[in-house]
Amino acid sequence: MKLVILRAKSNSKAGDKKRYNNERMNFERILFILFIISFSLLVIVQAALTNPTVRTFLTSDNEFQGTPMGVEEYFYDEGTISLRLVNAVYDENLKILVNGEIAAVFAQNVINLEVKDGDIVEIDGSSTQAEGEVEVVSKSDNIVSECVGKKVVVKSNIKKVADIKVKQE
Repeated sequence: MKLVILRAKSNSKAGDKKRYNNERMNFERILFILFIISFSLLVIVQAALTNPTVRTFLTSDNEFQGTPMGVEEYFYDEGTISLRLVNAVYDENLKILVNGEIAAVFAQNVINLEVKDGDIVEIDGSSTQAEGEVEVVSKSDNIVSECVGKKVVVKSNIKKVADIKVKQE
């Protein structure tokens, strides 16, 4: 009878050991499968972020894109251009745009602008009903563009005055 009891105990210990090893193997398999799935998802999402149309759906923070560094402006040569309102009516609704952003308004008759190479100067009359005529009066010597004397008539629209090209020194 002792043999039977010992055999039963030894069988149960062996069964416990097998069950422990099986549970351990199952846990390791689960961890391995989770790692493979996580890594695959990471690769798929990173690949999707390279496509700009998909990126708009996956990200919500765009504040770092499209804003130039403030120090970067020192790398460009600057020039000066003067614009004069031909009809002497000062209209603050008549705006001067440089690269699509408001640079000045006609609060006085002559406006001097600091411009860089590649800038686009436009006149925005979309918020005024009056017709405005703007003339390029002068430019600095380092501006290559031939725009002096050019007149632009604006009435409720946006018109381009000049593409600025500055000589590199």
